[in-house]
Amino acid sequence: MQSWLEDRHTTDFLEDADVLLVVGSGLGELSSNYHTFAPRGRVVQIEADLGKLESNHPGLGIHADARMALAALLETVEERRDPSAAERVSALLAKVRERIAGQELTLEQEVLAAVREALPDDSPSFWDMTILAYWAWSAFDARRPNTMHSAQGAGGLGYGFPAALGAAAADRTRPVLAVSGDGGAMYSIAELASAKQYELPVTWLIVDDGGYGILREYMTDAFGEATATELSRPDFVALAESFGVPAVRTTAESLREDLAKALAQPGPSVVVLPAVLRMFAPTHL
Repeated sequence: MQSWLEDRHTTDFLEDADVLLVVGSGLGELSSNYHTFAPRGRVVQIEADLGKLESNHPGLGIHADARMALAALLETVEERRDPSAAERVSALLAKVRERIAGQELTLEQEVLAAVREALPDDSPSFWDMTILAYWAWSAFDARRPNTMHSAQGAGGLGYGFPAALGAAAADRTRPVLAVSGDGGAMYSIAELASAKQYELPVTWLIVDDGGYGILREYMTDAFGEATATELSRPDFVALAESFGVPAVRTTAESLREDLAKALAQPGPSVVVLPAVLRMFAPTHL
């Protein structure tokens, strides 16, 4: 079913389940489609954080490490096949695609597809608080376990590049991708020195839309105009090059090629995409 948790069709699908197994989530704001999710079936919740158990919905709370709890379930629960499951999932995803297709969001989908095509399947990616990352939460195919990491939540701005550097320092055998907006990138500029000094294999994709794009969008929708969302920012390409880090300014059309080339070269690199991306319309309002 992918991860379209902020989609009404997905919310309805989950609400209709007889039993919903929730692992490692408190069913908070985002994972409950902004608290519009109202399960009609039995909720079984596995969670290591005791404070999150049944904090938003009553159910059978299991206070445990997810790995241990799931291993125990695999030993005791028999496999049951539902011949119609694949058909129902396909029907759900078709509804999601139809909704997105009606919003003229081709650029956003093409950019995300270009990132997916350029990134090797086993390379980890770290997504900052930026519109492309919000798309990725729902629509990015991670393909391999533990390869997609995000700062999901309201306090993660500036997370992407430093987190990617940590992953690269731990394992230099594969390239690492960091994705930030220009606002989030400003939190981590100094880390270009660390990346260069230790020749860490991190490619930093910076989507430059001139400011805090999601706040601009929220304010414009709510009030008709945005206030204090535009940012004074550097020429990211020139700034990276001043650290001795190779950098390129790309376009949506050349992103896949430029990003793949940057990921393939040793050491750090920066790819800057000037683009104003939009979020898909919310379904909880």
